[in-house]
Amino acid sequence: MFLWKEPNDDDKGIWIELDKDSHLIKLAKDAISDNKESPLSNEQLKEISLHFALEHYPETLKFFTFEKIDELTNGDLRFTFNHEKLELPLPNTGFSVRITKAGEIVDFRYDGIAKKIVSPEKIINKEEAKRTLLNELEMEPMITVLSKGIYENGDDLPHLVFEPNLRFHQLLANGTAPQFEQEVDTPKQLVPLAKPIKTSTKDIDAFIGLDRSAFKLIREQDMGDVIGTVWRMDEDEPEKVSSRSLNDFFQQRNDHTIKLQVDKNSKQLKGMFSFLEREGDLQLSLAECEDIALQFLYHLYPKTDQYFRMKPDRQADETSAWFHFELYHGGIHVRFGFVSITVNRTTGHIDQYLGPEIHPELITSLPLEPTVSEEKAKQLFTRFFDVELQWEKEYVEDSEDYYQLVYKPVSPNLTGKLAFIEAVNSEIIVEKDLY
Repeated sequence: MFLWKEPNDDDKGIWIELDKDSHLIKLAKDAISDNKESPLSNEQLKEISLHFALEHYPETLKFFTFEKIDELTNGDLRFTFNHEKLELPLPNTGFSVRITKAGEIVDFRYDGIAKKIVSPEKIINKEEAKRTLLNELEMEPMITVLSKGIYENGDDLPHLVFEPNLRFHQLLANGTAPQFEQEVDTPKQLVPLAKPIKTSTKDIDAFIGLDRSAFKLIREQDMGDVIGTVWRMDEDEPEKVSSRSLNDFFQQRNDHTIKLQVDKNSKQLKGMFSFLEREGDLQLSLAECEDIALQFLYHLYPKTDQYFRMKPDRQADETSAWFHFELYHGGIHVRFGFVSITVNRTTGHIDQYLGPEIHPELITSLPLEPTVSEEKAKQLFTRFFDVELQWEKEYVEDSEDYYQLVYKPVSPNLTGKLAFIEAVNSEIIVEKDLY
C-alpha cells in the first residue's frame, strides 16, 4: 500500500494498493479535472474505464460481465463489472471504475474471480422463501436518530420507530436456514443511577488530565457534526523516523496524545481518548472508579439519573475500570444511546469517553409506547417485502471461502431498503442507497 498526500492538505492525495505480484488492486485519488468541463458521453466514459482495466488485466472481457452504471452525488460515474454464475453477479468479484464526466479515473478496485462456487441441488420457489422468512416476524420498538444523510425524509432527530426483525436475514436457495445465524442476546437489567458519593468542582480538562498550559494543539479537523482536536506535550513529540510503514505513520500521529471530539453547535463533548502512558501512585477500587465515572457523567449531563441507567457487568484490570451506561426511556431501547467511560485506577483520570449520539433532552418528549400497533407495522412491512436470489460469500475459518445461492429480502418498490416503520404516524422510513 502506498499513499501520497498534497503538501498543504492532509485530506487530499493518492492511494494505491498492489498485490504480492505487483498487480494494481486499488487506486483512489482526488480529481484534478472539473466535472463541468467538456463532459463526455456515458459510452465514451465506459470505453475509457474498460481500457484502463484492460491495461492492467488483459483478460478482463473473458471473465467479467458489465453489471451496472451508477451516477454518484457529485456527478461522477461508477462502472461495475462482475463475475457471474447462473446469470447472477457474484459479490466481491470483478472490478469497478469511478470516473469523472471529463474522463479522469479517480477510483479503481479489482476483486478478481470467484474461486469456489457451491451450486444448490434444488431451488425452492420464491413464494415459499417469502413465507419462511416472514414466519415469526417481529417489530421491535426502539428510538433512533433519522439522519438526513442516511434516511429519506430524515431530520436528524430521534424518533420512536419499529425495526423489522426477521428470524433469518436470508435463506439458502434450497430452503434451509444458514448455520451462522446469530443467537438472540438476553437483555440485561439496567441499574438506576444514584448521585456520586463525592462531589467535584473539576472541569472536563481536569477530569481527563489535559493541562492546556502544558499541552499544545497539534491538529484540528472539521469532521461534519463535530470538531476533532489533538493535543500533545512538547517533550512527548515522537522522534522522526525514516520508515514509511503504516505502523510508524500512526505512531507519529497518535503517541502521547489526547484526542477530543466536540459537537459543533452545542459544544458538548462527544468523545475523548488518551494515548498517554499514564501511571500514577493510586490504587483505586472499582467502587471509587465508578464514583469518578458518575462524577464525570453528571458534570456533562446534570440530570444524568433521569436520563441514564448503568449496565451491571462492570469490568476492570490492574490499571483500568470500564463502565457502560445507556439512555433510558421507559424500557425502550435507544440505538447509539450508550456511554462508555474508562477510568485509570492509578491516576483517577478519565482515559476514554464515548458519548451518546442522541442528546438526552431530545428523548424526553417522545411517547413511552407506540401509537401504531405491532400488527399494523407488520402489515406495512409485509406490503413492501420481497425476496430475490443472490450469491452470498461464505467465510469459513481455517478453510476455503465459497459462494452459495440465497434468497435475500429486498424492497423493489422503494428507492432503498425499508429500515423502519414510524411508530407514531406509520411513515415508511427508507434507507438511502449510498453505494
